[in-house]
Amino acid sequence: MGASLSYPEVDLAGKVAIVTGGNTGIGYETGKALARMGARVILACRSEERATEAIAKMRSELAEAKPVSGEDISVEFMALDLSSLASARDFAKAYLARRLPLHLLILNAGIAMINPLQLTDDGLEKQFQVNYLGHLLIVLLLLELLSANGPDVRVVSVSSSGHQFANFDLTNINGSKSYSRVTFYGNSKLYQIMMTYYLQKRLLNSEMCFSSVHPGVVKTEIARGHEDSIILTAFSKISNGIGAARSPEKGAATTINAAVNPAFANKKALYFEDCKPVAPRRAARNEIHHEELWAYSIKLLRKYIDDDCAAKLTDMGLTISPSAASLDQQDD
Repeated sequence: MGASLSYPEVDLAGKVAIVTGGNTGIGYETGKALARMGARVILACRSEERATEAIAKMRSELAEAKPVSGEDISVEFMALDLSSLASARDFAKAYLARRLPLHLLILNAGIAMINPLQLTDDGLEKQFQVNYLGHLLIVLLLLELLSANGPDVRVVSVSSSGHQFANFDLTNINGSKSYSRVTFYGNSKLYQIMMTYYLQKRLLNSEMCFSSVHPGVVKTEIARGHEDSIILTAFSKISNGIGAARSPEKGAATTINAAVNPAFANKKALYFEDCKPVAPRRAARNEIHHEELWAYSIKLLRKYIDDDCAAKLTDMGLTISPSAASLDQQDD
């Protein structure tokens, strides 16, 4: 592909990382690399069975690769289903209850392109919720913890160059007016990048660095679970056949580089392709749309953020509206 996909090997001993969707593909390779460098890695996944299998595979692979032995790595599973906002909240609460630090948060889990229209049990279009909104809730609930673990704390969102196909329209979030599989995938990836910009802008006094990445088209993973999609399966086969698609290991390189490269310490609101910072599409940098998306997102998430957390987020520079219960108390 002509790109230099590399990252430095750094010492992550004492660091704790969360990788959502870390049991397969890019997330698996990301978690494995972070563990190899000495981080304690939490794989946040829906399936404990698949995560356990992935951890065993990871230990076996790292036991064969020096310098880190399989017995020395620290990788574990925690339950997270991003199609449920309650699950995202419960994951964050469970993590906080463990009183672990947190230095790297890799927002990797997502639904593949060309997903058919589906609504979650929360009543939201599934790509919007899984790729973007559930991750935003986790970030907000863990933000105070992240801010306490500086100076080089990083939040990396695995987005996509597919954000160029987005159509920003908050009145059609659920596809009630029209639905295009590619457009709604692009929308979810656009919102991930917008989240990065908004949080970085608002958290002026924070040492946290928010970034987003395009990993490239990754071999086999894009079609997993969507084999009934003729278009997607054909695209995957063609890409794999001509060598356009990357292996999951190469696909993870840009994420890992954004997460660990010392050159990007204190470099904020970056978007990476091929392990290099580049400019995303203009739509991703529209500050008016940033504010509109934030207000809309918080309206959806407010009931999952308790008043104590909301007050702390407000102190940090984020605009969190009062809860309905708080407003009722004020009226009294």
